[in-house]
Amino acid sequence: MGVSPDQVVSSGFEELDKALPGRGWPIGNLIELLLPAEGLGEIGLLSRMLGQVAQAGRHVLLVSPPHTPYMPAWENLGMDSRRIVVVKAHTPAERLWTLEQGVKSAAFGAILGWSSGMSQQATRKLQILARSAATLVFLFRPASARLEPSAAPLRILLHAARRHALSRTLRLHLLKRRGMPAGLSLYLTLPLVPSSGLPTVPEGSPGAPFIQLLSASRLAHA
Repeated sequence: MGVSPDQVVSSGFEELDKALPGRGWPIGNLIELLLPAEGLGEIGLLSRMLGQVAQAGRHVLLVSPPHTPYMPAWENLGMDSRRIVVVKAHTPAERLWTLEQGVKSAAFGAILGWSSGMSQQATRKLQILARSAATLVFLFRPASARLEPSAAPLRILLHAARRHALSRTLRLHLLKRRGMPAGLSLYLTLPLVPSSGLPTVPEGSPGAPFIQLLSASRLAHA
């Protein structure tokens, strides 16, 4: 059974919700966030949604984040580190397989994957799987991927606009959105916390005890 197209989770930002079809992040759809560089505030952008997922008692899957997440920083963004599972996949095939298994499992309220290479066929496969899952599926890709075809019905290009003492401004350019004109740009102000782009383990830190870190091969035999 598919997921109703009007099921959404609020982004936590009123301006963004107004710009998104259904007024929130669409459940059961592949969402692409395109980045010119890491650490623009992309996790801060998703933190309010991730907090809602954790409060609902569901887990969050991170597939191949570029750095090991530093859980105290994530908790500063309002997320429960005990709800976060990280899987390290080393090849494009492993990343795609892990994302597919995460969607199929129905065990996660949100799935965040990082991939520098993803074919249109692969995005189509993920979109088809996502349509039957009550899960938010986000894929971080480099900004250059905006020129490549994708089956994701929602594609957003992120830019760092301004940084202030206590906040940062992020510019979002909606490249593709279902049932609404594309090309809209809007600005969001995010609270500035240490490593709010992608909260990672600082140099010399032993990390956090609650993080669930798995490899793709271990997941395959779980």
